[in-house]
Amino acid sequence: MNIQMAGIDYSKATLRQREIFAFTSIQAEEARKIVIETCQVSGCVLISTCNRTEIWISETGEKVIDLTKVICELKKVSYSEYTNMFVARSNIKAIRHLLETACGLKSQIWGEDQILAQIKNAIEQARDAGTSDAILEKLFQTAITAAKKVKTKTRLTSYDASVVTRAVEKIKDFFPVLNELECLVIGNGEMGRRMALMLKDNGARVTVTLRKYKHATSLVPQGCKTVEYDQRSAEVKKAQLIVSATLSPHYTITRQGLSGMLAEDNKKRLFVDLAVPRDIEPEVGDYENNTLLDMDSLGITADIHKNNPSLPVACAILDEYVEEFLKWFKTRRYLPLINSIAEAATEKIRINMQDVIESLNLEEKNKNHLESEMSRVTGKMVRSLLFGIKDNIADEIWADCFERMHDGTGTV
Repeated sequence: MNIQMAGIDYSKATLRQREIFAFTSIQAEEARKIVIETCQVSGCVLISTCNRTEIWISETGEKVIDLTKVICELKKVSYSEYTNMFVARSNIKAIRHLLETACGLKSQIWGEDQILAQIKNAIEQARDAGTSDAILEKLFQTAITAAKKVKTKTRLTSYDASVVTRAVEKIKDFFPVLNELECLVIGNGEMGRRMALMLKDNGARVTVTLRKYKHATSLVPQGCKTVEYDQRSAEVKKAQLIVSATLSPHYTITRQGLSGMLAEDNKKRLFVDLAVPRDIEPEVGDYENNTLLDMDSLGITADIHKNNPSLPVACAILDEYVEEFLKWFKTRRYLPLINSIAEAATEKIRINMQDVIESLNLEEKNKNHLESEMSRVTGKMVRSLLFGIKDNIADEIWADCFERMHDGTGTV
C-alpha cells in the first residue's frame, strides 16, 4: 500500500497563511493533472476548504513523494518558509485521518457537517477529471460512508455546528435581536444561500447579491430581496450586517471602496467574512464603528470535546471502516486470481453442460440466455466460495491456497 497525503490547516496556520494555499475548482483541476504527470502517480485528489488544503495521492511503487514541496511548487512559494506548517501522513495514519476529517472530528468547528460535502465534492471533481483511481475512490467512499454512519449513530455536538450556524451565533453577540435587522449577503453559492436562509428565518431583512450572468440559474431563498453584485457597495450603506461568502480570488469589499461612506456615517456595522481566500479587506475593520469577523474568529480553539460521550462510539465506528478498507485493499491484490479461477470454473461447467443444453432443443435465443445465466450464477457462486475461504483461514495460508487451485493453464 502506498497512500500519501500532506495538508495545512487551522491548527498550525493562520487564515492569512491558509489562504495562500487555497485552490479554486479550476486551479485544483490543473494542479491534479500536474501532480499526475510530474509525480507519475496513479491517482490524485485535492481538498481545499476554508480551514484546510490537502493533497492525496496513490501509486503502485514504493517511492515517497514530498507532497509539501509539491504544494509549495504549485503555489510558487518558499518551501522552507512553510514546511513546518504542513503535516504529511501515509497509509494507516492517512486513512484514519481522512475518516476522522469526514466526520468533523478534525474541524475547527468540531463536528460540523459541511466538511463531508466538501470531501464528496473533492472526489467527484477528481473522478470527473480522470485523476482518481480505484484506491482513492474506495478510500474516499469509505470515509463518506463512515461519516454518515457516525452522524446517524452519534451526536458529536449539542447543536448543528455548521459554519453558518456558528456565524449566526457570533452575529447574535453583536445583534441579540435579528428581527428586522438589515442584512446584505454577498455571494449566492451554497454558503451564501444557507446564510441568507438562516438570517431570514430569524426575522432579518435580507438582500442577496446576484451576478448578471447567473440570474437564470440562481436560487435565492424565498422572502429575500436581490441586487446586482456591482451595486453591493451602495447596499452596504443600508445594511447593519454584511456577510460575504464567495469564491472570488479578489476582495469583494475594500476599504477604499467604502472609505467615503464609512467616514460620513456612524452606523454600527458588523462584517462577516466566510471566504478563504478572504472576501473582505482586513482594513475594513479598522473603522471605529466597524467589526470584522473572519473564519478564524468562528472556531472553537479549546479542547472541550475530549470527554464527549459520543466520541468513543464514533471512534469505534471508524475502527470498523478502517478495517474494512484494509481488508478490501488486501483482497484487491488477489482479485485477478479469484476472477481467473471463477472464469475457468465457469468455462468448464459450460463445456460439460453443452450436450445437455443441446438436448433441450431450445431456440437459439433461449439457449444463449440459459448459457449466459449459467455462467453468471457459476461465477458468482465460485467467487462467494473463494471469498468465504479467505475470510476463514489465516492470511498467510489463503494466498497460497488460492494459487494452488490454479495450475497456470487456465484450468482448475
